[in-house]
Amino acid sequence: MATAKKLGEVAWMPQAPKGDADGAPTPRSGHSINWSPVISKAIIFGGCGVENNGPAVFNDTHMLHITDGYKWEKVDAMGDIPPPRWRHTATLLPDNNSILIFGGLNKGKRYNDTYMYDIARKEWSQKEIAGTPPHPRSHHTASLVEFDEEDDGDAEKKIFIIGGYGGQGSTRDFTMDVHALDIDTWSWSKIDRIKGTPPKPRADHTVAVADNLLILSGGRGSSYQDKKLGNFSGYFDDVHILDLADQEWKSPPGMTPEGGTPPWPALPLGTLWNHSAVAIESVPSFRMFTFGGQKSEFSYTDQVS
Repeated sequence: MATAKKLGEVAWMPQAPKGDADGAPTPRSGHSINWSPVISKAIIFGGCGVENNGPAVFNDTHMLHITDGYKWEKVDAMGDIPPPRWRHTATLLPDNNSILIFGGLNKGKRYNDTYMYDIARKEWSQKEIAGTPPHPRSHHTASLVEFDEEDDGDAEKKIFIIGGYGGQGSTRDFTMDVHALDIDTWSWSKIDRIKGTPPKPRADHTVAVADNLLILSGGRGSSYQDKKLGNFSGYFDDVHILDLADQEWKSPPGMTPEGGTPPWPALPLGTLWNHSAVAIESVPSFRMFTFGGQKSEFSYTDQVS
């Protein structure tokens, strides 16, 4: 086990959960995990794994008690529990007690429904939302943004759904549409008029929030072989920034000698998808960190960059 030796260093520290092992989730992927700093608990929902010697998709809820010796609890949840799914998104709301589930996949069926989990009550409910939701999808991102306070002192709060893989009916494709869920009015809206050059359609990307900026990185999309365009593996290493205040996919400052705008710096590890990313406020500007992910068809990484 590595340990930090001086101020400014970081190190991984394995933790052995205590208590009844039956409360721990079975091995799985494509699940969601949210940590509530107020109650120091992490909540895991759903995912895909193995059950009775066969593939299975789950809709169970587990809670990890961080300050109680990393103790697992399988939650006997009440209410309207979501159907089994994986590759959905789960967003912790500003009250630090509610988790919003959107979308996901189960045996070829993709969802565009919305469920809420009340951590304190251990209760699920399906959320009725006005407007037209994004089409059914999985492998997308969901990012909570709290905008500057209005004159009445309230901050506008929205969850932005970007990209993913899905479609209506039996159609399936990668997408790069942007939808907003206003959690004050509980209404959907599609953001159609975004300026700038959008990223190519993709899934399994990440979006990090830096104030009113959404920083999109990596992902996977459709591969192609073209005599004019060349070959593309379907995997991305690029970075894009969506300015929500200006509703524009921003280009970085500066011009190339040819007169065009240069791209944002690519991910340091090259093509990357199924990774995680977070933007940390720093001086003089935010810094984005990535962890893990898949670099090629059968190559994975555990690096932080």
